[in-house]
Amino acid sequence: MSFTSFADGTRWSDIHAAAACAFLAGMAMFTADFALVLHLQSTGLGGAAVATLIICATLPMVLLSPFTGRMADRFDSRTLMASSGLLQAAAITGMILTDELPALLGLVVLNACGTAMLQPTVSALIPAIATPEDLPRAIATVQTGTLIGMAAGPGAAGFVVGAHGTDGALIVAVCCALLRAALCADIRTRRGGVRRDLTAHRGAEKPAWKLRGDRLLTVMAIGFGSVIACLCAVNVLEVFLVREVYGASEGTYGLIHACWTLGMAGGAWIAAAVIRRLKRDAHLAWMLMTGLAMTGAVCVGLGMPLPTVFLLVPLMMFGGVLNACQNSAMQISVARRVPEDFRGRAGAKVNGILNAATLIGFVLGGALSSALPTRTVFVVIGVATIAIVVCCVPMIRRGTRDEPEAAEPAPVLAAA
Repeated sequence: MSFTSFADGTRWSDIHAAAACAFLAGMAMFTADFALVLHLQSTGLGGAAVATLIICATLPMVLLSPFTGRMADRFDSRTLMASSGLLQAAAITGMILTDELPALLGLVVLNACGTAMLQPTVSALIPAIATPEDLPRAIATVQTGTLIGMAAGPGAAGFVVGAHGTDGALIVAVCCALLRAALCADIRTRRGGVRRDLTAHRGAEKPAWKLRGDRLLTVMAIGFGSVIACLCAVNVLEVFLVREVYGASEGTYGLIHACWTLGMAGGAWIAAAVIRRLKRDAHLAWMLMTGLAMTGAVCVGLGMPLPTVFLLVPLMMFGGVLNACQNSAMQISVARRVPEDFRGRAGAKVNGILNAATLIGFVLGGALSSALPTRTVFVVIGVATIAIVVCCVPMIRRGTRDEPEAAEPAPVLAAA
């Protein structure tokens, strides 16, 4: 279903264009969402309105995953990426034209639908652009673009709202979405759509791929999702840990909060270097489980009575590195184990699990914040994370028992 071959190696120009699209998508979504958060706060609406907005920005990526995954496999990737950018631009333009809360929440949902359409399309496209040897570096490049967009969006929203108001920030977000839609035309590699390699599809239909049919990948996704829920629970309490427990300033909180994202940006490249040496899928599974257990240890460390708040900085950066390694291990496992025809659905399914875990984590964090002291919550969540890994280990062993010595990546259908 892809329209490229690896005769000339990885198309790095396409990888860089995809990374730029990921950056612009993150900028558009997070600039718009954080501008609206600031708008709601400045107009006197409470935390319930802000929490509802955050849920509206996440829920479509959970509920639409079965549909967006099928779309990514059946329709032309360039058309889907451009359409998602235009959808985002239209939704954000609507935000400029209204101040009614129900309308704004509906437009936030529409904006998130654009991201929900983009994610599985890009995750399925990258293995069609890069050779198996270059795939870890390619994923690290796109992941870096995504992380920079996620980190720059809130900062841009705060700066532009302060200088030019909410409408100014939303105009910046619209420009990012439109630029992303235009940049999609620069990606030459395409998959899906009517131009698929029809000769490869003649004869008997291939059996449908399902996540539950792959024991190893299922355990990895569930274990990773469970830990993501735990991490999101402590994310809710991070501001209380820094501001109330340690009495630090807003600037210090901003620095510590940014350290996780900075760690992820560097960790993506560390993961690329490590994964290039891992030939078996079993090694990726153990890499993921090791990273998850170490993340639990980081949470326990964050809950310890440290002598200074600045000791949180190396812990947060190390946690970000581990998080990036986990993301890369999961993405490479999907690329290796899932047939090319079903990679869009597989990526959407995994992303749906992780996004659902994010929502569960936010609810869990709110409940724990009122039941336990902040430091105690960090320790409890860290221990729970390690316990999750311990429960996954026997299932990982059963899933890897019959793995070949060197698992070959799923074949990519090539066409002229």
